[in-house]
Amino acid sequence: MSKVAITRSADYEPKNVQQAMEEGFELLGGVERYIKPGQKVLLKVNVLSAKKPEQNVTTHPQVIGQLIDILHNHGCEVLVGDSSGGNMVEGNPTEKALKITGIADVVKEKKAKLINFDNQGVEILQGGDVFPKLYVAKPVLEADVVISVAKFKTHGLTLMTGGVKNMFGAVPGRQKANYHKEAQTIDSFCRGLVELYSAVKPHFTVVDGIMAMEGNGPSAGKSKYCGTIVMSPDAISADRVLADILNCGYKDVLTTCYGAEKGLGVGKLEDIEILGTQPKELGITPFVLPNTKMVSKLPGFLTSMAVSLMQVIPDIEDEGCTGCSFCINSCPVDAMELSENKKAVIDYDHCISCYCCHELCPQKTIELRHNNRLGKLVSKLLNRRL
Repeated sequence: MSKVAITRSADYEPKNVQQAMEEGFELLGGVERYIKPGQKVLLKVNVLSAKKPEQNVTTHPQVIGQLIDILHNHGCEVLVGDSSGGNMVEGNPTEKALKITGIADVVKEKKAKLINFDNQGVEILQGGDVFPKLYVAKPVLEADVVISVAKFKTHGLTLMTGGVKNMFGAVPGRQKANYHKEAQTIDSFCRGLVELYSAVKPHFTVVDGIMAMEGNGPSAGKSKYCGTIVMSPDAISADRVLADILNCGYKDVLTTCYGAEKGLGVGKLEDIEILGTQPKELGITPFVLPNTKMVSKLPGFLTSMAVSLMQVIPDIEDEGCTGCSFCINSCPVDAMELSENKKAVIDYDHCISCYCCHELCPQKTIELRHNNRLGKLVSKLLNRRL
């Protein structure tokens, strides 16, 4: 039976975070059960974009810092790294994100090693049906132990980002956008993520759920207080428990059920032993889910009609757009451009609804909206029942 530990931390005060993680390790048998002294441990964190910690888009630096302390005390060499989303004409988005998120500072303070996956070289591995070739940053493959240090958030494309989705950052640079181009449906993209996960499967997962995100995440949703940290040697099981907190079922998070079907972890609650605080004891109200999720709640015989009815598209608010072009440079199919008045515009004839622009907009001016008024009404009605 797989095991998942749920512990509480009221806030990001260092002593509270450290106590929660130490308790989690103890519930799961101790750090020594998973990591040996002297090993090189890579913390694969979530550095999606250049957002401040209080915006709750990325792994909080205090979670990273306290985990570094625990591993240093265990005699480990600790590295911290990721590759952020997006593409810039000048400069590197990951370098900028590591600074703005406060992660670079805490890594320096704790005397660990900071790694930008974008400039550390890449290994090309055999993939699967969706992603025939897997481009993986070398540090992920060279570490003795990899810990996925994820952020608990809803996600417009995958419904939820946790331990499994977090490993998408093991793909450096522009190649992440290329994968969106290769897998243009939610189903195919999630299957591709599982193919990648099978190659970069972490040894352990820690999920920062002290402050989470609901709604149209992973960057433009609303912060939600959960006061918890979820830990497990099985990211599939950790994500299943997170989905239960989210108030979603086994098949709602496709990366969980597809990963479990491939034998990469345990995805059914009845086969998972939850240690510490139980989900119902957390007192967390059901999350507001992304607009993009609602279609799957309709009966199967309505699916083809529902796809048209419930279609969700990225929509740019002109007033908030600064014309920075980050979304344009990051679009995997070049479906965006600047207008004459220096505002980003979308060519919907070429848009593949990967929502990268929504995910990466620095100003949060790109919303996910229903292309059909009736679809919007149905979405609201369904969301009340979730």
